[in-house]
Amino acid sequence: MSDVNALTLLAYTSVAAHAMTHGELFDLLDQARENNHVREVTGMLLYMDGCFFQVLEGEEGVLDKLYEKISQDTRHHNVLKIIREPLEVRGFNAWTMGYQHVTREEMTAITGLTDFLDREDSGFETMETTRARKLIEYFREGRWQNKNVGKYQVVHAA
Repeated sequence: MSDVNALTLLAYTSVAAHAMTHGELFDLLDQARENNHVREVTGMLLYMDGCFFQVLEGEEGVLDKLYEKISQDTRHHNVLKIIREPLEVRGFNAWTMGYQHVTREEMTAITGLTDFLDREDSGFETMETTRARKLIEYFREGRWQNKNVGKYQVVHAA
């Protein structure tokens, strides 16, 4: 029997319904950050070539309900859960939702992440658990923080 209050990490990928503009992405982020603050959810979102990679941290029961809602969101499809596991300590506790729009060039510069990008598939669709963990770690270490746009740099969960 699991504890619905246990701290959990959930990571998934999806494909945008259409190529999103910066304005659409920032609107999505504003909404996610507001909702995550209320739910005490933290995490990060990467967007590349019309695909999303998102990591969420929070209470297990909250994340399960949130993932159900996310799975039904018409702004994306092919939602694929990659990681769902217990978490000792939050890795993104300063962010209700960290964000970066990354390019393929930036992704291929990260050691160990080039092989899944060399395939015919686009974006994050074919990412495996090991690669997802590496990508999460690079984001936690601040690999892209210096590129973020002003108000989207760091948002603290109060």
